[in-house]
Amino acid sequence: MNLKVSKKSSTGLNTVFVNTESGRKITLNHAINQINKGTPNYSNYQAVTKSNGTTYIRSIADGSKKNNIE
Repeated sequence: MNLKVSKKSSTGLNTVFVNTESGRKITLNHAINQINKGTPNYSNYQAVTKSNGTTYIRSIADGSKKNNIE
């Protein structure tokens, strides 16, 4: 599954994504929950919590641009 950013907050945090294969919209919180549960469709992504408590998702670094969040 590949994700594309659909909406950002005023601070630049990506808050809504679109699954480019199905067209389904996915919220940041849903994506974080699925990543933390180990859902296979989200295996190319990781949730990261910054020191200020903000959690965001990013592609796991693997040298491939093919599965990066657009």
